[in-house]
Amino acid sequence: MMQHDGAYAEHGMRPPGGTLLNQERARAVLAAERLDGLLATMLENVYYLSNFWCENLLLLPYQTQCYAVVSGAALDRPIVACGINELANGLQSCPPTTEYVPWGRVYRFVNPAAELDRVEAGVKDIVIDHLDEARASAGEALAAAVERAGLARGRVAFDERVLHPEARAELERRLPALELVPGYGTFRRIRAVKTAEEQARLRAALRLNERGIEAAMAVAAPGVREWEMIAAYDQTIVAAGGRSLSTGIFFGRRGSSGYTMQRDAVLEPNGVIRFDTILQLQGYCSDIARNFALGEPADPRVRQYYDALLEAETRAIAAMRPGVPARAIFETGVAAARAAGIPHYQRHHIGHGIGLEVYDVPLLGPNDDTPLEAGMVFEVELPYYELGFAGLQIEDTVLVTPEGGEVLGALDRRFRVVAPAR
Repeated sequence: MMQHDGAYAEHGMRPPGGTLLNQERARAVLAAERLDGLLATMLENVYYLSNFWCENLLLLPYQTQCYAVVSGAALDRPIVACGINELANGLQSCPPTTEYVPWGRVYRFVNPAAELDRVEAGVKDIVIDHLDEARASAGEALAAAVERAGLARGRVAFDERVLHPEARAELERRLPALELVPGYGTFRRIRAVKTAEEQARLRAALRLNERGIEAAMAVAAPGVREWEMIAAYDQTIVAAGGRSLSTGIFFGRRGSSGYTMQRDAVLEPNGVIRFDTILQLQGYCSDIARNFALGEPADPRVRQYYDALLEAETRAIAAMRPGVPARAIFETGVAAARAAGIPHYQRHHIGHGIGLEVYDVPLLGPNDDTPLEAGMVFEVELPYYELGFAGLQIEDTVLVTPEGGEVLGALDRRFRVVAPAR
């Protein structure tokens, strides 16, 4: 669910009008990779280039096609090729410089007594008055968009994981001089460093995630089932205009065994609760984790291990300076967890970039040598899963600044023992 325009100020974000694209970084990446432009095919990148949010890419991901094209010479002038039924979305949210190449058919009618607003008037013009000008297929519309961008003979990066084969075949047939370069990684490199607006959106998503966790804990009591706390969390997120992507709320040993569809565990007195909750607000994601307990856990290892994980996370964050390779942060965190009280600790990564995708680059893993840069935003996480033992996890949102890592959240990072709700 995309948030209504009037709530932008509440979350510290600017209203629609421009695009989210980091133009300075995009120019540098395009130059380094000898590219003339970008073709976005997946929801996140279409939104990034044009501010066009195509809900049908979520509802019907295997059938829907929506594309955005920009030339390196005109990064502020996106061209969107979309189903003609999607036009209201673009007219409401995209910058005024955006051009549209619609395809297909949809039939709408006009109330003769109504005074149409700006979006309605735009829809009438394209969908009713000029319906015959719509292209017959997505591939035909996409080829026209690339031509309008001046890229018919260009070298263009596209996020290759989504482009429909029929559309690609039509594009290549109509524009034989076009050079398509697999560019999923190119988009991710551009998006790795967040602009001030993106950072504001990530902070807003984080604040909402924290509110959701507190709302769920407000109903925590012996006898409550996981799904009841999940409902409290989800209601809070949806009421604020967000979208809950993964409501990981687990009781006791369920927190170590992995995700399951059945969420009916009962909260016991002194039971441990593990949160690992992911949401989306205005396209940007938040993914944080905490542990609580209703009374002191019987097993002292719960606190001991959580404190070790918190110490490890703190040390990893302290090492997050521009120029330090992602791999070094991983090594710091794992070594600190072992030294702090979990000598057998192992992980395949201890964090990831966050943005339009839940997992942006780089990955804080053993094989990622990407140097950190100021403006990157991460979710730093140190989980511990032992079968037959409570699941433990600490995860925080961290901005890399010229001075080092800055924790953006306000939620207490310590293990919290709380009194049950009444």
